[in-house]
Amino acid sequence: MTKSTGKLPFQFKRTLPKDPNIQPFGDWLPANRNYYIRFRDWLKQSSYSASALNIYSVAVRTAIGFLRKPYWQITESDLARVEDYFKEHFDRPATLAGYRKGLRKFATFLCTQRRQSGQPKEIRWDTYIGSLSPQFQEDVHEFMRWQQCFWKEEQRFERSLSVLSHLTLSLRWLAEQGTLNSIINLTPQTWYAYLDHRLGAGIHPKTVNGELSALKHLVHFLMEHERPVCERFLLVEQLDEGNDLPKDIPLGDLRRLQECIQSEAASQHVGKRRGGRMDLAWFLLMLHSGLRTAEVRNLKPQDIEWEQRRLRIEQSKGLKDRLVYVSEAALAALRGYLDVRGPTGQLPENVFIYCHSALSKTYCFERLGSYGRRCGVKAHPHQLRHSCATMLLNAGAPVVTVQAILGHKNVDTTLGYARLYDGTVAADYYQAMATVERQLSLPEDRLARAPSPGEMLALVDALHNGTLNPSQTEIVGTLRSGLALLAEKGEANVKVLREEISAV
Repeated sequence: MTKSTGKLPFQFKRTLPKDPNIQPFGDWLPANRNYYIRFRDWLKQSSYSASALNIYSVAVRTAIGFLRKPYWQITESDLARVEDYFKEHFDRPATLAGYRKGLRKFATFLCTQRRQSGQPKEIRWDTYIGSLSPQFQEDVHEFMRWQQCFWKEEQRFERSLSVLSHLTLSLRWLAEQGTLNSIINLTPQTWYAYLDHRLGAGIHPKTVNGELSALKHLVHFLMEHERPVCERFLLVEQLDEGNDLPKDIPLGDLRRLQECIQSEAASQHVGKRRGGRMDLAWFLLMLHSGLRTAEVRNLKPQDIEWEQRRLRIEQSKGLKDRLVYVSEAALAALRGYLDVRGPTGQLPENVFIYCHSALSKTYCFERLGSYGRRCGVKAHPHQLRHSCATMLLNAGAPVVTVQAILGHKNVDTTLGYARLYDGTVAADYYQAMATVERQLSLPEDRLARAPSPGEMLALVDALHNGTLNPSQTEIVGTLRSGLALLAEKGEANVKVLREEISAV
């Protein structure tokens, strides 16, 4: 008995379920009892709240008691039977939803312990190509099998859905119009009819260009396999999308975001502190090293080379490998997160995990949006990569170096970021032009009137309007203060001279 209550401490063994069909915990096999305790410890490692931990535990305790079989014999069909039992005996939607989530957590735990990846997801082919002719369906199947050879196995399902959605939307519409029976009927005329339909619906040219690109890949693939196609379709040009420059995040907004995340990482709440440390680590990796969100999600512990202070990014976009160097701040944040991540043997091999699983495709976007709403900054994760390129170029890093760090295939892509820092371009221009003017100056030019302090001040103000790094901002500020003081002294001297002339 406890001294505070005078009662026996709570034990699962003395808990009797209301339904006699549920086997009490005390009557379970010892292996099942130990497995259930391991499941609860597994939940605690992700810092669930006490209420969530209780709901999930009750659901799994009910499931094991209902099934009355060793845990190693429990299958997905068994868990489906348990879910049907919940539907019959629990009417409250909130309770039913919590129990279902607990079953899903238990299914994940079973797969983790058995070193399984779970049931592979299947593509619903009828949804995408069910309205096409049988031969056309086979063409799309063959094209997708070829495409999947260039993707990592864990990415094939999501990438397949993305390609199919871009590829088959136009094919289904053309099939409904009765103008597309086979691939040879895909002509510029049929595409222009679909283009009018899409633009009339207000679809952005960038989206339509993506669909056209997917169709061209399909036609080119079938042409290489000696299938009859309309080669004129490959000559159809894309729509003009305009000059869409990458958008970085201003330095002040970056500071506010980082301060907000660091505040979360220092929270007294265990769950918030763990989440904040993880968020700070991937935030700095994207900001300081230019990682993509997919590269953050797929990062493995063996990819971190601590002594060399770098990461090995393997089979990233386009199945390319590269080495990325990491700042001291990012390494410190990464160490702080790994201290609270949890035991490696019981968790997925990914560095960043949430609720015992690798980060979802939208995790970084949602978390950064949440921090942004707190501090009044609107940003998305890929802008951190843009900001990394901008800051490196603005600090004087060569374009080729930035290209290697970001993993750009073409230097033109990296040069797109270079257009962001107009202040540095302006400073370089004025410095170079001063040399050019000295080289081209004639003897009489050297006797020309020097610019007044006011004119020089206007020139510095024009330079200050550009995007400058902190060092350049400080230099320009100092220069402006000196010129302003010089201009004030000049005006004072002119005033004294005028008073003396009027006195005479």
